[in-house]
Amino acid sequence: MLPASGAAAQSSLLERWYTAVFDVNRVAISDLLAEDALIRLEDLGVTQTKTEYLESLEDWADVVKSANFAWQIDESETADDTAATALVCYQFPDKEVMIREVFAFRDGKIIAASQSTADDSCEDF
Repeated sequence: MLPASGAAAQSSLLERWYTAVFDVNRVAISDLLAEDALIRLEDLGVTQTKTEYLESLEDWADVVKSANFAWQIDESETADDTAATALVCYQFPDKEVMIREVFAFRDGKIIAASQSTADDSCEDF
């Protein structure tokens, strides 16, 4: 669990992250990612640099138009000022899925994110 100050800091950073991702705000996303950040999409076996991730947002913008999202910090995972885990419910017109995202932070920036499917539904969200 995060100490209160660590929890507030991580929650604030992730609140800005998910707002930017769901709004496809490239400027905000770029600002939140460290220059050497790596984004790992475990289910696809893909690792992207910051530049590659930003370039992929074109496709994401089409997907996000018809979806709903909700996220929360995973309270069952230990976290500190350098890491946090979030659970994200993605609700698309034809399905929903819960994703686990594990983040690493440095100097108030995301230096790594690893995304994998946690469940085929958001029932337990």
